[in-house]
Amino acid sequence: MPDQVITILTATDFLSAISGNLDMMAGMFSRYFSGADNLRIVSIILMLLAFILFLFLIIILYVKSIISFLKSDQAAQNGNSILFDESGSSEATSAIDNEIELERELEKELARELEQVRADQQETEEQQISEQKKQEIKKSEKKKNEQEKYQKAERTHERERIAGIDLDWKKGKINELDANRVMLDIESLQYQQSHKGLPELLGLIIDMAGRGVDDLKIAQTIMFRNQGQSSEDEILQVIEAIKDFIAMCLNDKFEQVKANAETPLPQEDEALYHLAKGDPSLALVLIEALMDEEINRGASMSLGAKRDMLFQGVSNYACTFGSLAGLSDVHLATGSFELAIELAPQNVNAWSRVADMYARAESNNKAVKAYENVLELADAEIYPQQVANAEKMLSQFYYAQGNSLQAAKLYNNSKAYYDSIGINRRLDKKEVEIIEIIESRQNEDLEATIAKILQNSDLRQFSYA
Repeated sequence: MPDQVITILTATDFLSAISGNLDMMAGMFSRYFSGADNLRIVSIILMLLAFILFLFLIIILYVKSIISFLKSDQAAQNGNSILFDESGSSEATSAIDNEIELERELEKELARELEQVRADQQETEEQQISEQKKQEIKKSEKKKNEQEKYQKAERTHERERIAGIDLDWKKGKINELDANRVMLDIESLQYQQSHKGLPELLGLIIDMAGRGVDDLKIAQTIMFRNQGQSSEDEILQVIEAIKDFIAMCLNDKFEQVKANAETPLPQEDEALYHLAKGDPSLALVLIEALMDEEINRGASMSLGAKRDMLFQGVSNYACTFGSLAGLSDVHLATGSFELAIELAPQNVNAWSRVADMYARAESNNKAVKAYENVLELADAEIYPQQVANAEKMLSQFYYAQGNSLQAAKLYNNSKAYYDSIGINRRLDKKEVEIIEIIESRQNEDLEATIAKILQNSDLRQFSYA
């Protein structure tokens, strides 16, 4: 557009046309004013017209110069922008090339590091495999040497044993005996911990009680031999029930009952002997007869503290009965503990034991309520064992319901108690050897052990009995 304006304004035809028109206008004015008297007016008008034309020409020239300046400035700006674009594009391209080159270098460095890590890992694995092979070879050689030594010792022992025996059927048979002997693996000679159920361990409990071993050491030993098949509280309760029964025997609790019984009742030593063999039935017969007699006696008494005290004692007998019955009959044990609660509703131990029976019978709602009742009734300083058992069992129920925080809190409390008494501590080698000796002679010395127990006055004062 500015170029077109400049072309129009500078055209020669346009200037000549303006001049022709001015001449024509001057002629017209001359003719028009030729007859006028006052020529001065005409000359003034002509001068004004000339001045206006002059101004008009100046304006045209000024506009032309401005347009030329704008055109040159625009050209300069376009040239600068082109140079800037070219330089900017060049710098951007250079930066991208540098980044690409840097990424390539990083990738190469990373690949070298990964390769080095793989090489080191492979070398380590090879070393581990080599070490394992060496150890296996050493173990194999050691085992082979031990077997050879054992075979040699066995052959020597056998020759020495039969050297002085002159029997016809053994003459010339030594080599054959050695050839046919079954060799024992050296590992089979090492002590292997066997698991025993709680009924199988009653004899060990009675034996250790007869030797004067304290309850916690007995519990630790039974826990080790039982290998977690029974809970800490169940083991403690069974030990306590056995010692309660022994105390009842020593305090002649069954003498009057046997005298009044219509049918003969078993003797105390007989009941203890069967109990040591894992059969609590005779002990249960004696305890049941005692409970029946005491309940009948209490029923004839008037309400009062003396009657309540008698029923408290019967409630304790029912707990002993239930702990022994629970070894083989959950339902019988449950009924016994429920009777104990009926006779003495504040009996914390009875609530704890009936909760255990409910849990064993999978009556979870009843078990939870019973355990919560233990925590409500029990003083932790007087009944720490019952409180720890309730917290441990409730932690399992809370965990199953998704309440992990409360479950963890209760479990840690119970664990702290069991750790403090050391029931879960493993026996050392010497202690295991002692237990093996006791168990190996247990049946042989059982009658003598029971006779010794029934003459031990120190066991009279145990628990409530």
